[in-house]
Amino acid sequence: MLFALIGMGAMAQNVSLDSAAGKPIDIRGSKVYVDDCKLDKYSAAACFSSLGGVDRSEDYLRYRAGYKTGLGLTIGGASLAVVGAGTAFVGFIQALQTAFGNDSYKTAGAETVMYIGAGSCIVGVACFLAGIPTLCVYKTRLNRLEKAHNASLQIGASGNGVSMAICF
Repeated sequence: MLFALIGMGAMAQNVSLDSAAGKPIDIRGSKVYVDDCKLDKYSAAACFSSLGGVDRSEDYLRYRAGYKTGLGLTIGGASLAVVGAGTAFVGFIQALQTAFGNDSYKTAGAETVMYIGAGSCIVGVACFLAGIPTLCVYKTRLNRLEKAHNASLQIGASGNGVSMAICF
């Protein structure tokens, strides 16, 4: 029941493409907002369909996927590194306890746990280090699309007549 209420609240914030036409957009993370209301993925891509006479909707979808990949690598890599370090530490403590307790048959299992933890830590750090540049590159590309879209909307009629504004 709680998840249904959360889902209904999240769905109520989505805006249709018709009400978003001709308005400036705001990209937060990989989500596109118009007047503080979130557009769904395909409505946001449609906003970029005629940007400067060029269809940039595929670029938006690709940049969004790249951003989410970078975010997943960063979060997943950090989590795996922490869990791997903890596992390696626990394996090391178990190996020390069994070595001093003359339980040599348990030492092999503890060393295996230690090596698995160290390997997980190394893989996690590698994923984390690969995720940060990926995240930054695709966020920069999304920001460029946002700036290009908002700069293209500055010419037109206003409440006081015809106006022209250039935003840099």
